Amino acid sequence: MATPPPTSFPSPPSRPSAATLRQLRAFAAVAQDGSITRAAQRLHLTPSALSMLVSGLEGELGVRLFERTTRRLTLTDPGRELLPTVAAVFVQLDTAFDGLRQWSQRRDTRLAVAASPLLAATLVPSVMAGFRSQWPDVVLTLRDPPVHEIAALVRSGEVDLGVCTADAQATDLSATLLYRDRLMLACQASHPLAALPDVAWADLLGESLALVQRGSGLRPLVEQGFAELAGRLSPAYEVAQVGTAIGLVEAGLAVSVLPWYALASARAVGVCGVPLAAPVIERNIVALTAPERPLTEAGQAFLAHFRQHMASLATQPAAATPRRTRARSRG
Repeated sequence: MATPPPTSFPSPPSRPSAATLRQLRAFAAVAQDGSITRAAQRLHLTPSALSMLVSGLEGELGVRLFERTTRRLTLTDPGRELLPTVAAVFVQLDTAFDGLRQWSQRRDTRLAVAASPLLAATLVPSVMAGFRSQWPDVVLTLRDPPVHEIAALVRSGEVDLGVCTADAQATDLSATLLYRDRLMLACQASHPLAALPDVAWADLLGESLALVQRGSGLRPLVEQGFAELAGRLSPAYEVAQVGTAIGLVEAGLAVSVLPWYALASARAVGVCGVPLAAPVIERNIVALTAPERPLTEAGQAFLAHFRQHMASLATQPAAATPRRTRARSRG
């Protein structure tokens, strides 16, 4: 029987180098200066600490990188071979770090906001205008996607924050409360209901109603108010835009149920808001942000300005904003 050839085994892989960036930078500095003392001064290290870094690199690589004399250090052949590669690495790193710094600076001067269509059409533009007067160097952008798309835009980083009603499905995002909004009756100031301190939902059944159509974030809240009167809700007008509903109210063709902020921002002539009660319907307006991408200083300032803006609206004279009276009890 023929003797089988000896089995050959591949040589074991060499151990990967564990050289650190500090060791490599120390090597490059000593090679450039030709002196431990001068290089240590430039790197703000003690000569002994720098010498240990270079010695540690030599021990890691298993070669001597410098010939040491009493006057000067000179590169060995392995040292001369290594130096261009190390120098190129630090050039690439410095370029990358500069790019990251520039990106960070650009990010500090840009703020992308997404808001639900209703908020984007009524409230957010006035908040942005006031913010821009205080932060003129910040470039603001606004998107008005459907409500259900806002959380995804925040997650993907396409926007820095999303302004919308609280989203119970977005538990992975941080929600910062901006204010609590209450649904109001919008009617002409001359309407009999305008004289009441508050209006029950049942009082609206005999009125010509202009409601935002199904599919909006507002409509389910309106239907919640009429829940105990199921089957008796028959609006005269169903519209896509809040501005259209306010126009119908202003013309005396209907009354409407709208968020307080929409009425406060509309400034429609002769239109007032009366708190709706029995039941009181409120909702949280929040700013959604991604925890892994903390807001910049400009983003934090925007949220603070948003809250201040809402507080200022609430304290303006009743002639300019909807009335916010305490709901009386109903038997």
